[in-house]
Amino acid sequence: MQRSGPPGGREADNPDHVPQKSIRFIDSMPRPLLVVFLLFVAAGIGLVVYLVGNPPTAKELPLAERRSPPKGSFTHDVVEPRLIAIPATLPRFRPPCEEVRGLVIEGGGPAVARIVGPDQDGRPTPLAALCRRAEASSGAPAELREAIAGLSKARIRFALFTRTGDLSTTDLANGRILLAVALSRTNVPPLAIAPLLAHEGYHLAKGGPVTAMQEYFARVAELGACRFLFEVKNYPRGCADADDIVALGQDRAVDLLVRAGFPR
Repeated sequence: MQRSGPPGGREADNPDHVPQKSIRFIDSMPRPLLVVFLLFVAAGIGLVVYLVGNPPTAKELPLAERRSPPKGSFTHDVVEPRLIAIPATLPRFRPPCEEVRGLVIEGGGPAVARIVGPDQDGRPTPLAALCRRAEASSGAPAELREAIAGLSKARIRFALFTRTGDLSTTDLANGRILLAVALSRTNVPPLAIAPLLAHEGYHLAKGGPVTAMQEYFARVAELGACRFLFEVKNYPRGCADADDIVALGQDRAVDLLVRAGFPR
C-alpha cells in the first residue's frame, strides 16, 4: 500500500517536483546594502586587529596629582571617609620607642598587631621599623625624624575612602591619621604602611594649613622612610612617586603641587 505524504509536505508545496534553487547570500540583499555591510565587517576586523596589537591602557594621573590636595582640616581630600568600627575598649600596647609614646591605635587586636606588632607572620611592622630609623637618627633626614616625633600625638584608624587613589589622610582637627582599609588586608605587607605614617606624621608635626611646600617636605620624610625600608626596585607606588617628586627639586616640585591644587 502506497503511503501518501503529509499535507503541506514537500510534494504539496512543490507538486510538479521542480528542483528548488538556493539563494546565495550575495544575492539576498540589495547591492548598496551589501556594500555597506561588507564595509562594516572589514572595519570591525580591522579594529580587532588593532586592539590586539595595541591594547588600551588606563590613563595615568600626572605625578603631582596622585595625592589629592587638602580640604578643610584633612591633609588630603578623600571626599567622605567612613571610619571602621572599633571596640569600646581599645587594647593596650607598648610603644616600640619613646619617640612615638602617646600614639593611639583606634582598632582591635589585629589593627594593633599590624601597625605596632608583633605580626603573626613574623613580618616587620610599621612602627617598629620607624623606631629603628629613629634610633639611627644620625643618618635619617631631619624631616623624617620630625615626622616620627609627630606620630606621638596621633590617633591611627582604618577607614573607607570615597576617593580612590589616596591611601592615607590626616584630620588635623583631631590628630587622626586615616589609613585606607585595603591596607588592613593580610595580603598587603605591613611595611607598606610605614612611609604613609611618615608622610602624615610630618603634616601632624607642622599642623595646618597644608601648603604645597609642606606637602613637598612630607614627601621628603616619606622618601626617607622608603630608602630605609626598601630597595629601589621594590618601592611601593607611593615611594616611587615621592622619589620622582623630590628629584624635581623643591622649586619645581612646589610649582607642580600648586598647579595640582595645593595652596602656595
